[in-house]
Amino acid sequence: MRKKKIAVIAGGDSGEFGISMNSGRMVASILDNNLYDVYLIKIKGKEWNYEKENQTFAIDKNDFSLLINENRIHFDCVFCAIHGSPGENGKMPAYFEMLNIPYTSSNSLTSAITFNKHICNTIVSSLNIVNVAKSLHFFDYEKIDTDAILNYLDLPLFVKPNSGGSSVGISKVKQPDSLLTAIKMAFIEDSEILVEEFVEGRELTCGVMETTGKLYVFPVCEVKSKNEYFDFESKYDPLLADEIIPAPISESLDVNIKKISAYLYKKLNCAGVVRFDYIYSSKRRKLFFLEVNTVPGMTGESIVPKMAMEMGIELPNLYKMMIEDALERKSQLEK
Repeated sequence: MRKKKIAVIAGGDSGEFGISMNSGRMVASILDNNLYDVYLIKIKGKEWNYEKENQTFAIDKNDFSLLINENRIHFDCVFCAIHGSPGENGKMPAYFEMLNIPYTSSNSLTSAITFNKHICNTIVSSLNIVNVAKSLHFFDYEKIDTDAILNYLDLPLFVKPNSGGSSVGISKVKQPDSLLTAIKMAFIEDSEILVEEFVEGRELTCGVMETTGKLYVFPVCEVKSKNEYFDFESKYDPLLADEIIPAPISESLDVNIKKISAYLYKKLNCAGVVRFDYIYSSKRRKLFFLEVNTVPGMTGESIVPKMAMEMGIELPNLYKMMIEDALERKSQLEK
C-alpha cells in the first residue's frame, strides 16, 4: 500500500510561532512512518519551506506541491499545527478548500468565526446553553472612554486581543490607571480588542474530536496556574501550572461541561480536535464559556494530548485518527 504524503504545517504569523513549531515537530516526529511520508512545512509570512539536510525547498503555492530533486510531491492531507494566523483564523483552511486538499482542522468559516472572540461569544450567548462574561468590543480606530468602561465593568477586568491565543497580549487590570496601558498592549497584537469582566473561579477545559462519524468527548481538565491566571508563561512551563485530568469536580458539573462541549462542537460546525475553555464560578454557581481553540497545542506539555492519553488514546493513534477523519470528510464531500 502506498504511503500517504502528509504535510504538517507549523509556524505562522502570530506570537504563537514558537509554540506552533513545537507542535509541528512533535506531530511530525510521532506520525507512523510505516503509514506516512511526513514533511514539516514551516510557514512564516510569504516563506513556506520544507527544510532537510541543510537544504531548503520552497512550496509551490499554485498547488501546494514540493519539488525535491526533480521529484514533484503532491500531498494527500495537511495536518494543521498553526496556532493563530493564518492557520486558526480560516485563511489556510480556505486556501486548502480551493485546492481540494483535505486538512485536519475546522473549515474556513468555522475557523474565522471561532477565532474572533467577539463574534464567537455573541453566537454562543445566543444558544442559551452556557453563560458568557460581559464584555466591550473595540476597534483600534475608535476613541475609547476608559471612564465609560469602568462604569460598565467592575475591577479587576481583563483586556485581551479579539483574535489570537495562548494568552498573548492579555492583561489583568486591577487599577483604573492601568487600563489604558493594557488597551495599548492588546492593540499591539490585534486591531480589535475585548475588555471583559473578571470571573473568579476554577479554570476548566474539555476537548472534543469527531472522527469517521464517532464523537469523542475527552476528560475534563482543571488548570491551576501558579501565576495570577493561566497566562502565556504558565501555559508552556510545566512548573507554573498544574493540569489535573480528570478534573476533581462534581459528577453533575463534569457531565454538564461534556454535554455543552459536544453541543457547541456540533452547533459551531467544528471538525478535528477542538478544545473548549470555561470558568466555573463556585460563588455564583455558574459556568462561563471562555473560548474555543480549533487548533489546540500538540506538544508534550499541551492539554489535549494529555486528555487523549488519559482516555487511552496514545499520540500516534490520535494523530492518525485526525488524518483519517480529514480524508473521510473529503471523501464524503465528493460523493
